[in-house]
Parts: sequence; structure tokens; C-alpha cells
Amino acid sequence: MNQMQSFIEKARNDKELMAKIDELGASGAGADKIVALAAGHGFSITEEDCRKASEQAGMGKSGELGEEELEAAAGGIFGQTQNRYDPQRCGQATRTIYECVGFLKLTWCDHYRERYAGKETEYYGERWHYHCEMGCYDYIGVPEGGRLE
Repeated sequence: MNQMQSFIEKARNDKELMAKIDELGASGAGADKIVALAAGHGFSITEEDCRKASEQAGMGKSGELGEEELEAAAGGIFGQTQNRYDPQRCGQATRTIYECVGFLKLTWCDHYRERYAGKETEYYGERWHYHCEMGCYDYIGVPEGGRLE
């Protein structure tokens, strides 16, 4: 297992570490802050590792979803959810925001839903349906969360 995978696994099992990661993510801190936090916990990762992990954290899958992928999609990439709804922040959202999925999609909000909606064009690539059960948004977009409709 590489250092980034090990760091993610530790974060999944360490609520204090996840809280620190969430704090950094919610504040819009850069990957350099995540790298420093990881180093403080004995992991040697790079900003490039963070970028790659972000791309792999469910930021788009093509084709049919298998049973494991469907289960992951129902409850975050690692199957963990929590009520991340904040009426002040989320009530203003018109698309997916940090509170919806957390760091690297490790902890999805209980109210967040996404599902594969097919391929539109070569320019847009894959399409996903993003929906907030609290009524904040419901749209078709690209894997990075941008709106198409």
C-alpha cells in the first residue's frame, strides 16, 4: 500500500485526523496543508499524490457500475456518510460543495446523491446527476461538479 492510501486509511479510522482534514478542506486550504498534516502523522505524500487521489475519488467512472461501485456511490467512496448539512452554507449552494462529499469524497453528507447519467459528447465526457435531498440543488453535471443543465 502506498503512502497516500495508508494516509487515507488512517483518516478513515481516526476521527480526530478526519476532523483536521475536514477543517482544512472547508477552509479551502491547498494540498500543501494536507501534505504537512500527513507528514505530522508520519506519512510522506506529495501535492501530486493529493491531485491523483482527488481524481480517483469517484470523480467520474465510465460504463456500467458494478455492485461494489453502486454500494460506494450510495454512501461515499468508502461507504461512510454523516449529516454534513449546514443550513447557512448549504442553503446557498447551487451545486456540489465541500460539505457534500468531504475530503477526497471520504465522508459524504447523508443528503448527497450522485449517479452516472451517461456520456453526452466528447467535449463534456461523462455526465452525472447530482442531487441534494435537502433541496439545495438537482442538476446534471460533469465529474468535477460543474453544471451542464
